[in-house]
Amino acid sequence: LTEASVYWLEKIGVWGHVNQSRVSPIRSMQLWALDADSPLALDADDAHLTQMGCIIENQNLMSACWQALSQMDVTVVQGLDCDALQIQSDQVTLTLANREHLSAKLLLAADGTNSWVRRRLNIGVQFKAFHQTAVVANFSAEIPHLECARQWFGVHETLALLPLPEQMVSLVWSLSTERAHNLLRLSEGELCALVQERTQYCLGHLTQIGKSVGFSLNQQTAHQLVSSRVVLVGDAAHQVHPMAGQGVNLGFGDVMKLTELTTKLNAMQDIGDVGLLRKYERARKPDILQMNMLTSGLDAMFASKLAVLPKVAGWGMQVFNRHDVIKKYLIAQATL
Repeated sequence: LTEASVYWLEKIGVWGHVNQSRVSPIRSMQLWALDADSPLALDADDAHLTQMGCIIENQNLMSACWQALSQMDVTVVQGLDCDALQIQSDQVTLTLANREHLSAKLLLAADGTNSWVRRRLNIGVQFKAFHQTAVVANFSAEIPHLECARQWFGVHETLALLPLPEQMVSLVWSLSTERAHNLLRLSEGELCALVQERTQYCLGHLTQIGKSVGFSLNQQTAHQLVSSRVVLVGDAAHQVHPMAGQGVNLGFGDVMKLTELTTKLNAMQDIGDVGLLRKYERARKPDILQMNMLTSGLDAMFASKLAVLPKVAGWGMQVFNRHDVIKKYLIAQATL
């Protein structure tokens, strides 16, 4: 989570319910390019910050969200599929599997990558398959991680070790689906040995905690973020490569912008007004495009068959490492 996301979660009453003992701050980052002798090093102190963000387990954040929701004056309906969606001039109506009808001025569709609402409205997507799978696993580390997030860029692969509490780290290794499936078949000892070697034993010997899992990686963006009385947010609107670690922050950004626009309305204005929704769409598309270009560009550069391109990327990181102004800019962008 970026600092901006944490601030917003504090503001809406969620962060106070988070189990803070299971949150690890990120105080520095190290980015390693192919065959580089040293990493691009970013430190929160360089930008006069206490931290650049934090790592939180999904279950911890979800539990906090549910606790905050239970204290709000809202009705929660769970365990029922949606059967129908009807758009009218003054409202939108969902018909549930039990034939119950839910009507409102505006529907926020946060129903994931395979969004039922998006498909019901025949909103197409721009889809790109990376032909990669992310292998995710947790380890305890022999050497303290010092609250540093480390990432290695190789040929058509990225490997990240993210700091967790209690001297643990989370592995996110994105690589070709064939290689990923081979990794998932390894024993815990074999995977530990491979990660240790790939990361040059920067955290010493690793011990795997729990099982490894794999996730297919794709990039997907809805052709439109809004329709009459409907807004797509989160993965229903966009899915990005995890190499930047910004998927959830991008989704939170959707809700932040929509909240900013709707809180400016007076009692006589319609929250489902198409003009308002188009304003939201115009505001969010640049951030989504920027993230897509960043992740696609990095993937293309390190996947290139032209050996010079990954080396140019590595050279660029070394140049950045010698310029404090550039590093401060990168840190500022990472905390947005």
